[in-house]
Order: sequence, then structure tokens, then C-alpha cells
Amino acid sequence: MSEQRPAASAATAGIYLLVALVACVALGFGAGSLLGASTVGAVVGAAVGIPVSFYLVYRRYRDL
Repeated sequence: MSEQRPAASAATAGIYLLVALVACVALGFGAGSLLGASTVGAVVGAAVGIPVSFYLVYRRYRDL
């Protein structure tokens, strides 16, 4: 049987980017809150979230 390829959708790619970034910022904010520096944690989360979100989109659409 042939394997179905994922549909290339700009909206889906944008949602992947947004969800991954928001999740990383939220995790960074939470960790920063525990350590008393929530703003720094959110910034670190954003710095980590940007490459993570692009990697997730790459993984999803690399076979197109």
C-alpha cells in the first residue's frame, strides 16, 4: 500500500509554528516563575521555541 503524504498547507504550518512557540514560552515562563524570574524564563522559552517550531514544521513537511 502506498503511504499518504501530508497535504502542504500554509495554515497548518503556521499553526505548528505558533503552538510550538507558545508552548515553549509557557514552559519557560513556568520555570522562570519557580526561580523568581518569569520574564527571563519567557524570553529563554521564546529563544528556544523559535528553532523548535521551525524544526517541527521541517519534520512534518520534509518529504514533500
